[in-house]
Amino acid sequence: MKRSVKIGLTLMILGAVLFGVGWMNHGDKSVVWNRDTRGFKTVQKVKKSFRPGDYHQIVVDAKAPVTIKVGDTNRVTVSYVDGLKDLPSVDVSKQTLTITGGQAMQHESFTVFGLSDSGTTNGGVLVTVPRGKQLDNLTVKKGSGKVSLRTLQAKQMTIQSSDEIELMDLKIARALTVKSTDGDIWADQITAKKLRINTDDGDIGVSNSHLAAVDNQLSTADGDIRLSETHLGGGRIDSSDGDIHLQQNQLSKRLKVFTNDGDIHAYIGKSAGAKVLAKDADMSDITVQGKNRRSGYWLRQSASAQYQLRTNDGDIRVANGQ
Repeated sequence: MKRSVKIGLTLMILGAVLFGVGWMNHGDKSVVWNRDTRGFKTVQKVKKSFRPGDYHQIVVDAKAPVTIKVGDTNRVTVSYVDGLKDLPSVDVSKQTLTITGGQAMQHESFTVFGLSDSGTTNGGVLVTVPRGKQLDNLTVKKGSGKVSLRTLQAKQMTIQSSDEIELMDLKIARALTVKSTDGDIWADQITAKKLRINTDDGDIGVSNSHLAAVDNQLSTADGDIRLSETHLGGGRIDSSDGDIHLQQNQLSKRLKVFTNDGDIHAYIGKSAGAKVLAKDADMSDITVQGKNRRSGYWLRQSASAQYQLRTNDGDIRVANGQ
């Protein structure tokens, strides 16, 4: 007990000191320990805005984290944390808004006292664009860092990153193509004709979306995949080494699902069909609507919406989810 009291008092004193450091530097600011200078410093969020010329596409080619969202403004606003090195630059020319430069986060400092910046710039740059802007294209070039896109509209989007990708409330008239070489991909409230997602080393999550095409595709070499509460025409889901979860989706045609080494859990519509296949039938546990079944069992063969669930080494569970 005495030791806990001592630790508590020490933390209270440290907090008071850090509060003083932030306050003496003109207000309530975050205080971080910089490993390069081996000392405390204060940081503040900096905003710059400009009235852009007309632009029809956005191109991202930046190693630092980039977040793009819409706002109630007729200007483009760029926000970042003052003092960070090698931030991306934002420019509009030739009808293209371009975000370039910067470098990946080096984690050379961490927040000790104050508000975290993770909800705004993610340690990189936050670009706010006017609401209602209809883009022809949004492109994130190969090798870019972490990307977060929110509440944007475009005819087409192509995203390639070497880090995590977060997508929320996007409306795409044609195709949304996403690839990450080393990161998870999360998408929520996506409306697109077609969705193609691939990650070499990461998980995939898609939820609350509308995907009209019959040839949508989700694939990962090493990770889990979760598709939930989504309307889709059909397509393929593949994982080389991971589990696949299907929850409360509305399927129109056929969805092929395969994992080489993992389990499949599918909660399907009451009128949908499902065929279950396991390469190693003796080792796999197949359960359909609470009953044990053998490989090759086909539930509701005449249904217009069909799931084909296949694993080489894993269990399969199928149940009514709606």
